[in-house]
Parts: sequence; structure tokens; C-alpha cells
Amino acid sequence: MLEVDAIHTFYGESHVLQGASLAVRPGEVVALLGRNGAGKTTLVRSVVGFERPRRGRIAWEGAAIQGLPPYQIARRGVGLVPQGRRIFAPLSVAENLAFAARTGPWTTERVYALFPRLRERAGQGGGTLSGGEQQMLAIGRALLTNPRLLLLDEPSEGLAPLVLREVGRVLAALKSEGLGMLLVEQNLPQALRVADRVYVLSRGQVVYHGSPGELAANEEVKRRYLGVQ
Repeated sequence: MLEVDAIHTFYGESHVLQGASLAVRPGEVVALLGRNGAGKTTLVRSVVGFERPRRGRIAWEGAAIQGLPPYQIARRGVGLVPQGRRIFAPLSVAENLAFAARTGPWTTERVYALFPRLRERAGQGGGTLSGGEQQMLAIGRALLTNPRLLLLDEPSEGLAPLVLREVGRVLAALKSEGLGMLLVEQNLPQALRVADRVYVLSRGQVVYHGSPGELAANEEVKRRYLGVQ
């Protein structure tokens, strides 16, 4: 489905991704872990077309997509829940959802069923929502693009424990429906609960790849690259 092959992405002269590679198969949940500054968000931005790698290849269903504008990548079935949510604060919840909606199995009604709180706040301005509600809106908005692969960049960031459990429930539900996901996370337990495979990124390079169980048992990798004592 998605193949990232030895990409090198720069910000100016800063060499952020240094030959990073990963793959996501259809219906699979892959977690991308690492400390702050490891290059996780840059990898996501490279996949969706916000940044263009100087070297390497990004392929979607076998066709190279690096260099395509973001809207063309989105139209091919790649959805994004960006870090920081990036909702349209002046628009209502309903307007945020309507803005993203495309024809497909995911409808506004189905998003409201997944997140009943959004239905309750449909007429409320996006900027007045709590952080957890904004995250629900960001996920719902991405689902309404009807993606076949959903990229989630730090969906647990800044969430209270109760909301964090709700996001975990939603990710598990999406996984059970066969939606492929690339999950960027710093919350290790959350990532290990939902992922099929795990990559660890450090200084722009993949330094570990394995199953959640293998990573959970590898104290050296967790200590050295994830700061888990």
C-alpha cells in the first residue's frame, strides 16, 4: 500500500530524514515511535506532500507519489490527522466536517455515531471546543475524506486520560474495520495496544522494526530511543 524507501528530507540545509524507510500494508496499523525531534512529523509531511524529499522514493500502491501536490495524494486515498489538530476555528463543527466530506462509506452521520459529542456540538465554533473535542473533530474530518490509509500525527498529545481512552477506542474500532493507519505516537502503551508493527525513528533513521510484543520486551531499545526507564 504505502512504501517509503530511503528518503532524505531537508528543512533548508538541516538534514532531518536520513534514509528513512517503512511500509504499511492494506488494513495494517503501523506505529512510528521516537523522541521529540527524531523526524516523525517530517516523515508524515513527506508522505502527504507538504515536504519533498531530495532523495529516495515514496510509493502508493506501486506508483511514485513524491513530488505530487498534497491534494493529489489525498485524492488517491491518503488521509491526515495533523499534529495540533489544525481545525478551522471560526467554522462550526458541522461546517468543519462538511468542508472535508467526499462521497464514500464515511458520512457525517457515521462520524456523529462514532463521536456523539460532536453531534451535540454541531453548531458550536470549532475554536470553542475542548482539546479532546477538537481531536475528535480532526479525526472525523479526516475520515470524511474516505481514506484507505489514515496518517495520525500524535493523536494523544495533550489529552486527558478519559479522552485518551476514547481515542484508543476509536483507533481500535477503525482497525477492526480494516482501515490502514500510520500512527505517530509518543504514548507507548497506546501505540502498542493498537499496532501490528512498530518502527522506531532516531535522528532521521529507522533504528528498530518489529512487533509490539518484541518492542515491549526490548528494554535496551525502549531506554535508548524512547526514554522509557
